[in-house]
Formats: sequence, C-alpha cells, structure tokens
Amino acid sequence: MSVIERDLRDFEQFVLDTSEAESEALELEDYVCLWRARQEQAATRAAIQEGLDDLDAGRVRPAAEVLAELRESLG
Repeated sequence: MSVIERDLRDFEQFVLDTSEAESEALELEDYVCLWRARQEQAATRAAIQEGLDDLDAGRVRPAAEVLAELRESLG
C-alpha cells in the first residue's frame, strides 16, 4: 500500500470516527484542519519522545558547550 493510499484510508477513518463523535456535521475543510492538527500533534509528541530518549541514553551535550564550540569554529 502506498503512502498516499494509507493516508487516504487513515483520513477516511478519521472522518468517520470524528463525525460519529460530533453533534453537528462538519464541512470537509473542517475535517482537513482537524486531521492536520492531529498529525502535527502526533509529530510533536514523537519529536519530544525522541529527545527524551536521547537524554536518557546520554546522547546530548550541554548547550553552553555546543555554543562555545560554534563560536570557536565561526570566529
């Protein structure tokens, strides 16, 4: 299944689920806006989790150290 087919299937299921939960019918544009917002929230949560995983695994450096290194390499 292609990415486009999966996204269309996911969007269709989102519309069906959302329309059942809503008390009034929404326009297609409203569903698109809600779906995009949900996708953005999921991406944000995933990015935050990735950062937390990096922190737990020790794959981070103090910002002051990185900034000092940048200043040195640029100046």
